[in-house]
Amino acid sequence: MLRFRNTVWLAILSLAALYCTYSTAEKVTYDELNNGDIITVTLDQLLPTQAVLSYDREYARLSRYKDNLKHMYNDLCQINGAKGVKKWGEESQPTDPSSYTCSDKTGTHTDALNTVVIGPQKGSLYLTKGHHLFSTFWDMPNGGTSVPVTVRVAHNLFGSGEDFWPEMSNDQEVWLYDSKGEKIKTDDLPEYIGQKQMKHDKYLSLVHFLNGISYSPPVKKSKNDKANSDSFIPFLELHWALEVRKHMKVSDYNLNEPEEYAAALAEAATVMVDLPDDAVIGQSTLTAKEMGKFSQVDSKALAALINDKTSGFNHALSYRLAKKEKSTPKRLLEEEAAAKEKSQSSEATNDSE
Repeated sequence: MLRFRNTVWLAILSLAALYCTYSTAEKVTYDELNNGDIITVTLDQLLPTQAVLSYDREYARLSRYKDNLKHMYNDLCQINGAKGVKKWGEESQPTDPSSYTCSDKTGTHTDALNTVVIGPQKGSLYLTKGHHLFSTFWDMPNGGTSVPVTVRVAHNLFGSGEDFWPEMSNDQEVWLYDSKGEKIKTDDLPEYIGQKQMKHDKYLSLVHFLNGISYSPPVKKSKNDKANSDSFIPFLELHWALEVRKHMKVSDYNLNEPEEYAAALAEAATVMVDLPDDAVIGQSTLTAKEMGKFSQVDSKALAALINDKTSGFNHALSYRLAKKEKSTPKRLLEEEAAAKEKSQSSEATNDSE
């Protein structure tokens, strides 16, 4: 009797294992994925749904990672829905999740996960949230295409064929403007995330840094009356960038010069708050007030952004200048320094007169 029971239990366990294996395999078949399903992929599997980035937003993170790698592992854990980093060491690698430990299990906090849409063809995953952070992981020295990330399926449009892009556009899941603010086609979207293919929208960088200075993104409140950290307005910063572009020329400023970058931020902030409350912003259907415009520039916050050496702005500027110095021939750097010194000397002479 005992032998019979053992045989039955072995059979049950074998069937359970077989079922679990089949179920897991079934879940990673794209056409079987449902909205809300969680999957782990590598960065090179993700297709961008926008053509631009704020490089300086990425530089700010890369600068912090350079100062302290804990920031990188903390971001990795958070974006994978695992709260924050618990343990990491010199041997840890972002491409190997087993080499560091997060506070919670991957996928625990689903609201922290970036989202994808399953495309019309097998193997196509379109990233709809998280271009900046995932591009940072792609571009960082110890990152790259094989960094594994956990994402949540927003929609499954497998087999949608020619209806795919119209549906994506209708759902506001794709941004079809380039770094010059000009309309593009879906065929013009980059093949991969990261700076090698996605271009720098300098106006987007201005808008990013001005959050809390000249505007504040409206946020949803959850059932427990807690505000969500993410704006519920799709492409809010990108719409603001399109609008600011109409009223100033960022090319008038050398963003490698701290004083000029600060002046560009001040002008952009003024442009934003001076807009009428009922002005429709960018290509949205929302007004400046609905998009979070302030009635006046928060001068204290702007001064803190510019003067605080630990601010995102100064981290970005530091990384930007180091990157430029590394890639620019020494002769050109010396010529630029000499020209700057001559200009400052000339200004000092004029002031004394």
